[in-house]
Amino acid sequence: MSELGIYLHIPFCSRKCYYCDFNSGPLSQSARRDYLEVLRQEITHSPWRGFQAKTLFLGGGTPSELSVAELGALVDALRQTFQVKREAEWSIECNPGTVTRAYFVALKQMGFNRMSLGVQTFHDHHLQALGRIHNTAQTREAYRYLREAECDNVNLDLMFGLPNQTFQEWESDLSEALSLSPEHLSLYNLTIEPGTEFGNRYARGELRESDEDLCADMYERAMERTRAAGYDQYEISNYSRPGRQCAHNLIYWHKEPYLGFGVSAASFKDGVRWTNTGNLNEYARTASSGRVTRATEETLEDREALGEEIMLRLRTCEGISLSALSKRYHCDVSALFSGTLQFLSGHDFITQAGDRVQLTRQGKLLANEVCLRFLGSP
Repeated sequence: MSELGIYLHIPFCSRKCYYCDFNSGPLSQSARRDYLEVLRQEITHSPWRGFQAKTLFLGGGTPSELSVAELGALVDALRQTFQVKREAEWSIECNPGTVTRAYFVALKQMGFNRMSLGVQTFHDHHLQALGRIHNTAQTREAYRYLREAECDNVNLDLMFGLPNQTFQEWESDLSEALSLSPEHLSLYNLTIEPGTEFGNRYARGELRESDEDLCADMYERAMERTRAAGYDQYEISNYSRPGRQCAHNLIYWHKEPYLGFGVSAASFKDGVRWTNTGNLNEYARTASSGRVTRATEETLEDREALGEEIMLRLRTCEGISLSALSKRYHCDVSALFSGTLQFLSGHDFITQAGDRVQLTRQGKLLANEVCLRFLGSP
């Protein structure tokens, strides 16, 4: 397959958020400049030069901390290296407080046609508690800049289950987000990851996880409010207006090929999955060869690959087709997982209509536990 998605990791930001476990943090101006040059070299020396790119996604970190000139150099490298499809989706993550109206105009002129704004919450005390650098007034201003720049495909990221967040505060966040009428919403349950500031506080007993029942109520409320507002829940945590799904993320969930450029970036191609080294010095040493040192690499056997694809596709509203998977993996998937399917169906975690298996509302609440059942022994 010559079509693929492309992800660029921009690891720098003004300050690391307390919940973030991505490879990111503040870097000096010289370190930023050096990283961007190395990233450009990794792109131009890619062994997959000439392949068609149907999506591009800049994540981080804070990609919107890049200047227009810095972004332009990366975009030029991508266009010189890959055949970017005319209808390609170009996404970039932006943080309120780091953007202007002119910046969004420049992004559009460069080719970016999907902007993702890291809102997280509309309550300033929660933003401060999360370690975010922006406030709610800057969020509203950034969204106004987006629309004034005629950006017509906007995603808002929000989180629930924040420390000490009430149900009423989440209801308020949903109301404000929906009142803005973005084309896409990503609504995530906050998780406390080891090694983060929140993870360290949790280990010291200074922070507690949010109540599971409260988080479930918040999630169900999100499903209800978005559906009533005309959004389709096309994946566990993602909601869109019809036809405005994130094409890049669908590549991940459909287990299609993608290339990741940058420190710690992940790739999947020809059945092999790998991640670039997370060490900046090692990354810089090897990127110009087009073969960055890999932190991990694995080739999934058929049985593992099948289980993973079921897990990924079940996260989407379309679920899985038993016959399509059986054909792709040369086995009877229905028979292989008969016990698992029967158990999950009997407990109202999945629904099966003929060939199609999908998560129920209850299954979405426990999606991780449900999907993991397909990764172990049948």
